[in-house]
Amino acid sequence: MSREKRKKKEGFWSELLDLLAPSVKTMKRIFILMIFVEAVKLVGPYLLKVIIDVLTDFSNDRVFLLLVLAGGYFLSLQAVSILDYLQYKKVFRMLINIEYYLPVRAEKKLMDLPLSYHEKEGTGNKIIKIEKGATRIIDLMANASWEVVPTLLQLVATLAVLLAVNPWFGAVFAFFSPIFIWITYDVNRKLYPIRKRRWKRNEESYGKMAQSIININTVKSFAQEIREAREFKSIKKKIRDAEFREWFYLLKIGLARNLVIDLGRLSILFLGAYFVWSGIETIGTLVFVFTLSEKSYLSLYRLSRFYDKLEEGKEAVGRFIKLTKAKSNIINPQNGIKPERLQGKIEFKNVSFSYKKEDEKALRNINLKIIPESKVALVGPSGGGKTTLARMIYRHYDPKSGEILLDGRNLKDYDIYSMRKKMAIVPQEVEIFDSSIRDNISYANPKAGFKEIQAVARVANADEFIQKLSNGYDTLVGERGTRLSGGQRQRIGIARALLANPDIIIFDEATSNLDSQSERLIQEAMERISKGRTIIIIAHRLSTVKKADKIVVIEEGKIIEEGNHCELSESRGGVYARLLKLQKMGDIE
Repeated sequence: MSREKRKKKEGFWSELLDLLAPSVKTMKRIFILMIFVEAVKLVGPYLLKVIIDVLTDFSNDRVFLLLVLAGGYFLSLQAVSILDYLQYKKVFRMLINIEYYLPVRAEKKLMDLPLSYHEKEGTGNKIIKIEKGATRIIDLMANASWEVVPTLLQLVATLAVLLAVNPWFGAVFAFFSPIFIWITYDVNRKLYPIRKRRWKRNEESYGKMAQSIININTVKSFAQEIREAREFKSIKKKIRDAEFREWFYLLKIGLARNLVIDLGRLSILFLGAYFVWSGIETIGTLVFVFTLSEKSYLSLYRLSRFYDKLEEGKEAVGRFIKLTKAKSNIINPQNGIKPERLQGKIEFKNVSFSYKKEDEKALRNINLKIIPESKVALVGPSGGGKTTLARMIYRHYDPKSGEILLDGRNLKDYDIYSMRKKMAIVPQEVEIFDSSIRDNISYANPKAGFKEIQAVARVANADEFIQKLSNGYDTLVGERGTRLSGGQRQRIGIARALLANPDIIIFDEATSNLDSQSERLIQEAMERISKGRTIIIIAHRLSTVKKADKIVVIEEGKIIEEGNHCELSESRGGVYARLLKLQKMGDIE
């Protein structure tokens, strides 16, 4: 094995142990108990050997000895049974705990990772990483507890006993076992690339399924059900074919492994028969040796099956570990500032940002000041960088260069969670949970009482339509709020934002794609909640930003104009004036 591969293998096991750190002490205790159990398990076969030797030279005066030996044999079996009970109890406790804390840890990690990670990774991919990875780790620990560790201890004990009984028996066992192990290792080494591709396709298939379900409205609207099913079937077919090749190859190699074991059995049998015929060993010794070696050869099969499973699931475990080791590029400072209240003064100083390539900047040398309790609108062509700029206030992203100040302090100096609790955002597509309207509004403040929830709903012009629903505030809205209209979802989003009692509110295209009535109601709600707060509005419809204290025009990641509505609308050749003219003419919305 090359140094690089060895290092990678060692890294896998050390990372797995780090992942299972809460259970390491339990593992050590179980291992010590297993050593004792395996030692006790040798007592029964040895007593059976003595019983057979007594029977081969039996006389009436040896009846009592035979009864004692039979009683001892029975007691040894009962001792093993009790020890197994104690051992299995510890194992089950450990496995149940692992099954609990692995998904909990993965969920916490997903919540801690920045928005940039979630934008790169599909929903289905993340879910399958956790589900398959956690399942494989639990299977791995179960197999290690039931089969691997006991088997390894049994093999070591068997080799020691066979060498003690007769070195020739030990030599035969020591000759065939490594051959069997090498065949098992070699076949799995060759299958690794196939398994890696298969697991990647597995993630793709679940990602494809998740996308089809999430976008089911579009799929059905464009009558693409057959296409989606066909594409999913195509991915699964490739996975199936890869599995056929993988497992059928393993079955072929299984024939070679069987041959090695059968030759080992035959060698022990012929060698034992020769020693009995020569008078070197007794029949009881032959039975003892053959029983131990047979158990150990069967254990080798179990060990090889485990290794096959381990290598087959190693990629899934590796992907799970990779997820838990993923680093966030947004670092929350230790002892960061936890503001009681934000004034709402925001300043961008020479801020540049790019999502991927440095030469494809989403923001270029942005300099912008937003005074407290003002209303600032960001307008401009699509893809110009308006939403990116707003997200940077939330620290969903950090600048590649320059700095952002909040109330005179660098944004990076604030505790992220405390700072974000003082802000709220109402996006173009409000994210609604599959729960009641009450739960969706109170998401920003779970401790809020019904009166508070209803009060913010009234301010957001949502209370009237909620009261008309069959169960009012307890009405279930369906996944992603499918039972609500776009305007209703938007007003719930505003109510949710208001319940957080934020000092800064961002409206990201909050009125786009809505009918005139819904837009008017939302604009009224926006006006009501703007008092005493810093408001940032991202909009395409310029009718929504006329009352803004400052309008900032952004194009191709640069600020090209600043001013209020009157100033910019009268600027000849200006982008804002041009957009305003086009909207009045109806050429654009």
